[in-house]
Amino acid sequence: MADDDLDRFLTSYYQRFAQALLDFDKGPLADVLAAFDGVTARGGTVWVAGNGGSAAIADHTVCDCSKGTHVDGHPPLRTVSLVSNTPMLTALANDLSYDAVFSEQLKYYLTDRDAVLLVSSSGNSPNVVRACEYANDRDVPTIAFVGFGGGRLSEIARHVVHIAVDNYGIVEDAHQSLIHALTQYMRTRKTG
Repeated sequence: MADDDLDRFLTSYYQRFAQALLDFDKGPLADVLAAFDGVTARGGTVWVAGNGGSAAIADHTVCDCSKGTHVDGHPPLRTVSLVSNTPMLTALANDLSYDAVFSEQLKYYLTDRDAVLLVSSSGNSPNVVRACEYANDRDVPTIAFVGFGGGRLSEIARHVVHIAVDNYGIVEDAHQSLIHALTQYMRTRKTG
């Protein structure tokens, strides 16, 4: 690829990324913030899950939500990734099914003080859909960060942040960026 081709590709990619961030409905982020605040007030935990690049976002979210929002004298936003315990994940996938790896963990850990954040570009991964259904059945706040057409998660999660773009990289970039923005805002509220 010639340098001009690379330059055109990069310009196009970042224009689409910037446009996605400008165009999405930001309203649901206030509901996500309220859900996080509720978890903190109740002393609960936000359980996070996703697959592939979204699994990496789930793990990164733990750092941003827990450490990134912590200010001495304020209660923490406890956040745990359901994808980070490899022995648990592989045992459940092997013994039950990969579709059950997140919902089964929620059976072990989820309380009525908690919330569940599911990150999925397609919104259709069976394991995140099942986790959302399980949490909904227990009347726990469910949050979905989705892309493309939104998929099943956009229909069943209580709070949906939808990046309506059909490019995995741009959707994942946007999801991570929104976690950064939201958690930095949360910290700013505490520090004035």
